Amino acid sequence: MIYTFVCENFTGTLADFLRRSGVSGRQITRLREKEGLIRLNGRAAFTDCRVGHGDVVEIDVRESGVDVPPLALPLDMIYEDDHLCVVNKPAGLAVIATRAHYGKSLQNALAAEWGSGFVFHPVTRLDKDTSGVMIVAKNSFIHEKLDRQLRSGGIDKRYLAVISGGNGGGGTIDAPVFRPDGAMRRIVSPMGKKAVTVYNIVKTFDETAVADVQLLTGRTHQIRLHMSHIGRPLLGDALYGGDTSLIGRQALHAREISFVHPVSGRRVTFEAPPPEDILRLLRQLGGETWTKK
Repeated sequence: MIYTFVCENFTGTLADFLRRSGVSGRQITRLREKEGLIRLNGRAAFTDCRVGHGDVVEIDVRESGVDVPPLALPLDMIYEDDHLCVVNKPAGLAVIATRAHYGKSLQNALAAEWGSGFVFHPVTRLDKDTSGVMIVAKNSFIHEKLDRQLRSGGIDKRYLAVISGGNGGGGTIDAPVFRPDGAMRRIVSPMGKKAVTVYNIVKTFDETAVADVQLLTGRTHQIRLHMSHIGRPLLGDALYGGDTSLIGRQALHAREISFVHPVSGRRVTFEAPPPEDILRLLRQLGGETWTKK
């Protein structure tokens, strides 16, 4: 993929101009590895070249990945362009083709969509048994730009969670997430990384409730751990003490994601409706629908 930058009101080295344009130092190092991946006014250039107003700089982001077995799985592709896609991941599908999930993951399903040799760049990630919206970048340049947004809080992620406890309200949970060595289960500990979750109860039943949850940080198992930490674990979440009698996985769905598109510069928002197992759970609890805030 080729990205073009027009120099305006700048005089300096090509490397400085690229950094000013949002190209990371790591990406610049990759581009230096092969002649011709950086061009100045149509000609191959070195990063110590001088650039000025009106110059046109192009970078050629080429990548080759490790082949994984393609998985013929219909994907709910909410949005796709040359730079990224937003996919509605189903519950039960791992994100990355690890040893435990080598043949059945979102990475395998995208290998069937995009062909072998692509480099997998998941920007946001979901647990295997969490459904909903995810961003996948199509190259390292876009991935790094989106990752900077993610780390600065510029990507807004909203979740639907069915939790124990029929009382209403809501609040902010600020509790560090720590992973003991080798453990799958996270704990709240001062040794952990800062984690902040905001939740709002949008519907209550006798002993359960539907929460609209916003992540202000993105730690693994954050919502699951935080809700358990305040005594309101997700239904179906056996790992964190949730009731598993009504649903066979944690009742958690990433329903909405909003971010600034790294190329157009426009803020975009994508949604995924709750899947059938969560809708069925809500009907069992006595609610036909839910209301987002």
